[in-house]
Amino acid sequence: MRLGFVGSGTITAAIIDGLGAAKADVAIVLSPRNADVAAALAARHSNVRVADSNQTVLDESEMVVIAVRPQIVAEVLRQLRFRPDHRVVSLVARISLEYLQRATRPASRVTRAVPLPSVARRQGPTAVFPPADEVIALFDPLGRAIPVEQEALFNVFGTATAVMASYFAFAGTISGWMERHGVAHEAARTFVRQMLEGLATAGPGTFEELADEHQTRGGINEQVVRAIATDGVITSLDDALDAALASMQRGTTRNS
Repeated sequence: MRLGFVGSGTITAAIIDGLGAAKADVAIVLSPRNADVAAALAARHSNVRVADSNQTVLDESEMVVIAVRPQIVAEVLRQLRFRPDHRVVSLVARISLEYLQRATRPASRVTRAVPLPSVARRQGPTAVFPPADEVIALFDPLGRAIPVEQEALFNVFGTATAVMASYFAFAGTISGWMERHGVAHEAARTFVRQMLEGLATAGPGTFEELADEHQTRGGINEQVVRAIATDGVITSLDDALDAALASMQRGTTRNS
């Protein structure tokens, strides 16, 4: 497959590195927008080359991945001439399928996807709307592609990714607390990282069941869970996600 990327930022780099790790049979042509990132990817992967323009990316590709910031997507798409046979995949948050279909005519096959940086390590779930076999096949080797049938639900998946920075802030709080109590920085960081990685692969069961399994009655895990719940931290996270979803939906509606 001939795969093109319009936009060569962090997520583009993660996808290309993941495809390289998966030994995917693809020829990749990259946008020149971020010259340093594009050059580094071309140096790292023999199947990657940098085009002289975004239009050249389209001209040389069967599947075109749009990976630019929402603020400039309209400007970028206006300058491009798509073909009817193009498969277009948009990674741009808050930009609706209806808008993308209009902006990329005469291309008739358009899909939205929300890959995470962890696709570089082939550990990223990627929501795909509407489901398309070629797009599922692209992202499945990078973790797992999750087909989504409705745009409203796709926005829920996208909003759930808003906890990534909070996850690292949470880990940093634990590590920092350990350091304040005398643990060396590297030892604290290693301990917290491996503890959380182990919890991520804890096995079957709902998250509620796993939370119950990981707390002894009267123990310190129960003590901390109760403190967090009493302080409203869990409720605050729920409210924060609701607010982020509302923002996501407003953005999608404006671009419809």
